Amino acid sequence: MKAVSGIYSVLNKISNQLQRVLEFLIVLLVLSCAGDLVLQVVYRFVLVHITSWSCTWTTEYAQDALIWITYFMVGICLKEGSMASVNVIYDRLSGKGRLALYLLTRLIIVIFLTVGLKYGWDTIVSMSSWRSTNLHLPGWSLYGAPFLGCILMGYEVIVELFGVLCGQIEPFVGRPPREEELELTEEEKRELSSIEGE
Repeated sequence: MKAVSGIYSVLNKISNQLQRVLEFLIVLLVLSCAGDLVLQVVYRFVLVHITSWSCTWTTEYAQDALIWITYFMVGICLKEGSMASVNVIYDRLSGKGRLALYLLTRLIIVIFLTVGLKYGWDTIVSMSSWRSTNLHLPGWSLYGAPFLGCILMGYEVIVELFGVLCGQIEPFVGRPPREEELELTEEEKRELSSIEGE
């Protein structure tokens, strides 16, 4: 069990670093998408009366950015346990039943991700010569997002599975936040010490 715990610890550290990079990219995409949409509104209601400059690429960029934001976030959502779920069955099960249900759902996720990776890769290959209409981006720039999303989810499923097997994660709960997020304010520390003192 110590080996599984060690593997989980290493994989979780990599996951935390990956999450930081993804969060940075997501912030950049959100800001650029917001700027793009502001430009689009200004163009449609102001610039179109002043200049003949065409701004047709803004819609395409906003769509592509939203797609990439979604697929960058999917692994983080799985990691934090923030995906939508129905827990009617889970709440009625005991410890071993919950573990069995957890393993069954993770098996279904692995099958789904395997199919997603296979057909995602086939789509990337078949769209390799395709170019987007306005920005003329290569096909992988749009069709690679679901493939990358499946990779990110797959990695988080593996990390979570090791965490559940070594007992550091409860099934269906998600991983605890990174250590630096666990810092308490002075007031919270006083409340915690008063509760522990009782």
